[in-house]
Amino acid sequence: MIREDPGLDVSTIAACLNEHYGLRAASITYLPIGYDFNAAVYEVVSPDGITSFLKIRFGPMHEPGLLVPVALADLGVPHLLASIRTRSSRLWCALAGYPGYTVVLYPFIRGENAMVAGMDDAQWRTFGSTLRAVHDSGLGEQLRGLLPVETFALPSAAKVRRLLDLILADGARFDSPVASSFAAFWRENADRICDLLARAEALGNTLQARRFDHVLCHADIHAANILVGDDGRIHLIDWDGPLLAPRERDLLFVIGSRIARVVEPREETLFFAGYGPVEIDPAALIYYRYERIVEDLGEFGESVFLDPSLGEEVRAAAAALSMGFFAPGGDVEVAETIVRQREASESR
Repeated sequence: MIREDPGLDVSTIAACLNEHYGLRAASITYLPIGYDFNAAVYEVVSPDGITSFLKIRFGPMHEPGLLVPVALADLGVPHLLASIRTRSSRLWCALAGYPGYTVVLYPFIRGENAMVAGMDDAQWRTFGSTLRAVHDSGLGEQLRGLLPVETFALPSAAKVRRLLDLILADGARFDSPVASSFAAFWRENADRICDLLARAEALGNTLQARRFDHVLCHADIHAANILVGDDGRIHLIDWDGPLLAPRERDLLFVIGSRIARVVEPREETLFFAGYGPVEIDPAALIYYRYERIVEDLGEFGESVFLDPSLGEEVRAAAAALSMGFFAPGGDVEVAETIVRQREASESR
């Protein structure tokens, strides 16, 4: 998705990099990529031609998201992209002149994400073995208390309900034409959205009574967060929200997944050739499919309806992604089909 340049002052960014990283920037180029509406990314080139990848977040930094890949790399887990430390050995710094904005610097990997580039057979197996190494690292126990723990409480449901209340209120109007059109879509699908929330919450209540083996999860490891380097190496990136959860939280993005790109059965087989044998809880997987839809509905809805800084083009792209969930063959239909198949199997 093409992102709009937030217009941050380049000289301020350069001064920050020089002060905190000892990096003199010959050029700083905004990259109009990514799905995170709360961040902007840049390519930074030093006078001697060394290239770095800069991410500026418009708000507080969630430091565990930086600690996890560094700690995993220290344990010898390969194929991760960890941030570069500042002169004071911190993993991030503040951006002067922009209260609350934070800066993180990474090595620049030439390549494309797997949503664009795809992955060959060996890369799928490597993805599987790498994610298994993350899950089996034991790092989750070391970081217990720093990372959130899965509760199956569907936290995004409250945000979606608030948006529904806003949209369904008498006299609700939006200045943005895209937001107005998107609001009409929400109204037309309000019953379906409410049913989705109810199903997900009921399933979550059932899962709360079960015992699960909680492992360290990336929690967003779809194809857009796998970087395929021009040298053929893959890198698991964007560890923004790691948590302790059943491994199904990550396997959601492989087993029958349509998130970012469709995972074909052959690719799924290759992944598990690398990951190794594992017993999957179907109910947990279904819950996470629902949770993902609800989470994205809330995030994209909040951006389209409530973020005045978004241009109409970006707003339209976010709305289109959300509406695609409810299209024939979309994520909601796939999730509901799986539920019906499971219910039919249990009734036999």
